[in-house]
Amino acid sequence: MRKTSKYRFPSRPAALTAGLLLLWPLAACDEKPKQAAAPAPPQVILAEVVQENVPIVMEYSGTVKSVKRVDIVPRVSGYIFERFFTEGTFVKEGDPLFLIDPRPYQETVNNFEANLAREKANLKFWEAEVGRYKRLAKSGAASKEKLDATVAKRDTTLADIDQNNARISNAKLDLSFTKIAAPFAGRIQQERIDVGNLVEKQRDILTTLVQMDPIYVVFNISRREVYRVQLLTRKGWAYPVEKMPVEIVLPDGTPYGTKGNLNFVSFVIDPTTDSLDARGVFANPRSSELGGFDLIPGQYVPVKVTVGEIPDALVIPQVALVETQAGKHVYVVGDDNKVESRKVEIGEDYDQKWVVTKGLKKGERIIVEGLQKVRPGIAVKPKAAGEAPAADS
Repeated sequence: MRKTSKYRFPSRPAALTAGLLLLWPLAACDEKPKQAAAPAPPQVILAEVVQENVPIVMEYSGTVKSVKRVDIVPRVSGYIFERFFTEGTFVKEGDPLFLIDPRPYQETVNNFEANLAREKANLKFWEAEVGRYKRLAKSGAASKEKLDATVAKRDTTLADIDQNNARISNAKLDLSFTKIAAPFAGRIQQERIDVGNLVEKQRDILTTLVQMDPIYVVFNISRREVYRVQLLTRKGWAYPVEKMPVEIVLPDGTPYGTKGNLNFVSFVIDPTTDSLDARGVFANPRSSELGGFDLIPGQYVPVKVTVGEIPDALVIPQVALVETQAGKHVYVVGDDNKVESRKVEIGEDYDQKWVVTKGLKKGERIIVEGLQKVRPGIAVKPKAAGEAPAADS
C-alpha cells in the first residue's frame, strides 16, 4: 500500500503570484528615476524709473469768502417809497434797489432855486444902482458913503447867490440819495424793512449786497509749511507767491474749472493758530441765468496750492513701493531678469507716483504687478505694461 506524501505542490495561481513577486524587484531596477519639473518663472509687470519735473503741492482746508459785502443803509431819512429788486436775485452795478419818498427833498430844491432866482433879480437891481451912484458921485450929486453902501448891497447879494447855489447842490445831492442803487454787481439778500416804513439815515439796514464774482478762498498755512516753502525757495524750486496757482474741489468731488491766484499771504504768524493767513482769488461767474454760483460765501472747500516744482526728479508708481518693518523698498529686475530687493527713500507724492530721493537710478526696471509672487534672487518673466500677468496654476 502506497503512503501519501505530506508535502503538497502549490496550486497554479499561487505559483504565478509568487513568480511575479520575484520578478518585480528586477523590473523596478530597470526603471530610471524621474526628476521633478522646475517651476516656471513668475510673470510680472515692470515699469522704468523715469525723470520728471514734479509739482510741489500743498493741501489745505479753505473757506469761501466774498470780496465785497455791504449793508445797504439810507443816506437820507424818509419813508420807503418803493422796492425794485427780488430778494435773493443777482443785480448789476447801478441797478435801483429802493426809493425813499423824494417829495420833501424836491420841495427843498425848489425853495432854494426860488431863492436863487430872487437873489439874481436883486443882483441886477443893485448892479444898476452901483452904476447909477458912480455917475452921481462923479458929478458930486451923491456922497461917497452912499456909493459904498450900494456896492456893499451888491456884494452881499453876490454872496447870497453863492450860498444859494451851494444849498441847491446839497439839496440836489440829498434828492439823489432818495434813489438807492447797487454799488456793485452781486446777489441781493432779503429785505429787512418793508415799504412804507420810516428809516433814518446812516442807521437802518435795508438789505445786504454780496459780491459773487470774483470771490476769495481763505485758508491758513502752518509754520512748518512756511519753513518748508523757505527751504524750497533756497533751492530755487519755489514759485513767486503771485505765480503760485491755487486749485479747489467742489462738494461733489469735481475740480473747480478755473484755477485761482494766490493774491495775499500774511507776513505775521498768528500765535493763536501758529499759522499765516492766506487768500486765493477765483473767477466765479453765474452758472445759470437764475443767478446760481458754484462758489458760495461760507462754503468749505479743499484747497491745493502748487508752491513750486522739483526739476528732473526720479519717479516711480506708488504701487511699486513695499513697506515692511525693515523700511521701504522696491523689487528691481536686472538684465538677467533676476529680482533684487532695493531699499529706497521717498519724497513728494503726486498723481499716484512717488519721488525717489535715494536708492534708484533712471532707467532701472521695477516690479509694479505680481509683487506677491517674487522674492529676492529668483528669476521672473517680465510682461509688457498693460498686459495682466497670467494666472497661477
